[in-house]
Amino acid sequence: MKTKRNATFAATLFVGIFSLAMVPGAYANSRSCSDATLKGHYSALLNGSVNGAPFAALDIVISDGNGNITGTGTVVVNGTPMPTSFTATYTVNPDCSGSFVSDTGTTEDITVSRDGSEVQIILTGTPLGPATVTGVAKNLNSSD
Repeated sequence: MKTKRNATFAATLFVGIFSLAMVPGAYANSRSCSDATLKGHYSALLNGSVNGAPFAALDIVISDGNGNITGTGTVVVNGTPMPTSFTATYTVNPDCSGSFVSDTGTTEDITVSRDGSEVQIILTGTPLGPATVTGVAKNLNSSD
């Protein structure tokens, strides 16, 4: 009796897993990202180095969900703080990866959480010189 029950359970489990495997796009497509995923007010904290000098930035960033960003904050390079403001455009791909280009010439690669609550950032180019800068932006409207 127990063997028959285990066989029935195993067969049911196999059919369920097989059925899910046959329609991967149905679940994946409902959770894909787009420019609209990145919408709202974010607090961004970046750290690293630029031209060998310590670098940090704290910004409030507003994303419109249509590929446009505005931001203001403070940048500290080698211990010297300075205010900053910028505008940028961004693209978010269906796999939640993306890119960012600011009016200052800075470029970044990003990954966005599927619910838009967090963005991971790595600087890929800056007119200031060689840089290693990473950070995270969190949606201020998120319930986290």
